[in-house]
Amino acid sequence: MSFLERLNAFRAQEEGLRWEGTFADYVEVVRKDPGVAKTAHARIYDMIAAAGIDTDSEGKRIYRFFDKELFGLEETLERLVEEYFHAAARRLDVRKRILLLMGPVSGGKSTIVTMLKHGLEAYSRSERGALYGIKGCPMHEEPLHLIPNELRSDFEREFGIKIEGNLCPSCRLKLETDYAGNIENVRVERILLSEDQRVGIGTFSPSDPKSQDIADLTGSIDFSTITEFGSESDPRAYRFDGELNKANRGLMEFQEMLKSDEKFLWHLLSLTQEGNFKAGRFALISADEWVAA
Repeated sequence: MSFLERLNAFRAQEEGLRWEGTFADYVEVVRKDPGVAKTAHARIYDMIAAAGIDTDSEGKRIYRFFDKELFGLEETLERLVEEYFHAAARRLDVRKRILLLMGPVSGGKSTIVTMLKHGLEAYSRSERGALYGIKGCPMHEEPLHLIPNELRSDFEREFGIKIEGNLCPSCRLKLETDYAGNIENVRVERILLSEDQRVGIGTFSPSDPKSQDIADLTGSIDFSTITEFGSESDPRAYRFDGELNKANRGLMEFQEMLKSDEKFLWHLLSLTQEGNFKAGRFALISADEWVAA
C-alpha cells in the first residue's frame, strides 16, 4: 500500500470515529454499553489493564502498558496502578487525591505522565474507550449531567450508573436558550481526547508567581463581550480556556507543583475534595471527572 493509500485509509478511519446524535440517542448508547459513562480514573485504569496484566514468580502484577518505555519500576508501577488508579476507579476516597510523582532526575516521572497522555489519546479512539460529550461544550461535558438531580436516583436504579457533577454555566444557558429545557434534544457527539487540540488533556506550567494569572488555570472573562451580553456573569462572556476547563474528562499534568503559588494550589484542593472550582462570577463549576498528575 502506498503512502497516499495509507493516508486515505487513515482519513476514512478518523471519519468512522465520528458520531453525533441527540441525548435520547446517547441514552440508548449508554444502555448498550454503560462503560462509556465511566469516570476519568476508571478510564485510565481500564486503558492500562487493556494492554495486559501478567504475574511474576513472586505474585506481583506487571502492567504491559508501560513495557516499551519503563524498565525496573515494576513494583512502583504496581503500587501506582493498584493503590491509586484501581482504587479511584472503584470510587474510593483515594480519587480525591492528586497524584504527586516525586523522585530523582531521570526517574521516569515525566515518562509515566507522557505515556498516560498518549495512551488516553489512542484509547479514546478505540471502541472500548469511546466517550461522549455535549456538543459545543467548552469542557466536553458528560451528557448525563443534563439529567435533573430529582431524576438521577431513578436513572441509577435503571441503568446502574451513578451521576456526579452539574452542568457548566455554558451548557446550562444553551439548554435554556437553544433547547427550551428539552434535554432529550440536546446534541451529543463522540469526543476524541487530544493534548494538541486541548481536548481532555492539559498541561499547566507555573511561571513567575508574581506575573502568572490564575486565568491560565480557570479561564477568564472576555471583557470585549460585556457590552454585548451586559454582564460578567453571562457564560457567553467567559473564556472557558483554562487548563482545568480543557482537561475535564481526562488528565492534567501540573508541572513543578510544589513550586507553584498557593492561589493555584487552593483550586486543586477544592477540585479534588469537592469536585468543583470557582471561576469568575459563576457558581462553582463542576469538573469531577478529572485526574491530576
